[in-house]
Amino acid sequence: MILSSASLQTANLAECVDWVVAEEYAAVLRGHPRIGKLWEYRRRAGGGFLSWYRFARTLWLEGYDEVYDLHGSLRTRTLRILFALWNLKKKSDASVGSSEIKKKLIWKTASKQRLRSWGFILFKKLWPKRWLSRLQVEVFARTVGGTGSERPDLSHLLSAEFQVPEELLDGQYVCVMPGSNWPGKTWAAEKYLALIQEIGFFPVVMGTAADPESRKLVNLLQTAELPHYSGVGKWTLPEVASVLAGAVLTVGSDTGLALLSEAVGTDILVIYGPTAPGLGFEPWRSGSRTAGLDLWCRPCGKIGNRCYRMSRKHHCLRGLTANRVIEVFRKRWLT
Repeated sequence: MILSSASLQTANLAECVDWVVAEEYAAVLRGHPRIGKLWEYRRRAGGGFLSWYRFARTLWLEGYDEVYDLHGSLRTRTLRILFALWNLKKKSDASVGSSEIKKKLIWKTASKQRLRSWGFILFKKLWPKRWLSRLQVEVFARTVGGTGSERPDLSHLLSAEFQVPEELLDGQYVCVMPGSNWPGKTWAAEKYLALIQEIGFFPVVMGTAADPESRKLVNLLQTAELPHYSGVGKWTLPEVASVLAGAVLTVGSDTGLALLSEAVGTDILVIYGPTAPGLGFEPWRSGSRTAGLDLWCRPCGKIGNRCYRMSRKHHCLRGLTANRVIEVFRKRWLT
């Protein structure tokens, strides 16, 4: 969702456009100045295909001339088929020369770069660098007619009404997001603690109340009696965006929060495990950095739910020491 919003920065979409999004992700785009109408599909409400069929019919009745499919999912492929069938029926029902005959619908789908990404996952270092995936933000922008240099800008999320905690008013803090929806992409809280102790920055721990690694890091910081601020489970999305925008840096796993940080103007240090730069989802800001081990088995997938090593399972993160991340940190932010 965050990456695809790069398309909204293109000159081709400078006028207001309508956008379709799953309801659970809609908060990211609500209030975006370039979106005229935000269609929110309640896919978790149940109803299956019939629910999607009705939603698709509502969209078709709007009479859109162009559709940019930035997701390429089964639902959007079904949507394209339904649009084509309904347009054919409308054309056959209309008399020749009637203004009711709809002009041909323009439909463009963004590439998921499957050959590039799966080639890299299967052949690892043997995969030629020139065949690595392009930045997905570039792909999204080019799909809608952009130059490819456009990047996400979610500054509309910044809350003017948000009362910044007193401890953060000087802006000299680093946001830390140790958690991830995928356990295989999570670096241990103890290693984040070692990073914080060595560098000495003031950490703001991010995450929801359901993020065990975030809660664990807060407990470790309290036990070590280190100055910190816990934002775990405290803030709304606009408030989170405001905190990220005010930070010196965001450190964390390969998650949506890291992407959001870049989209509101803050550099990131992404800690990679099973994933790796070259899959198209790496940081796009020039000041951002990545840290990870140079292993024969990386990348093994996009979410790290399986480890194919015969020994030292999940070594990509378990073997990644705090010292290695500290080295990346020092080279970029302390020199």
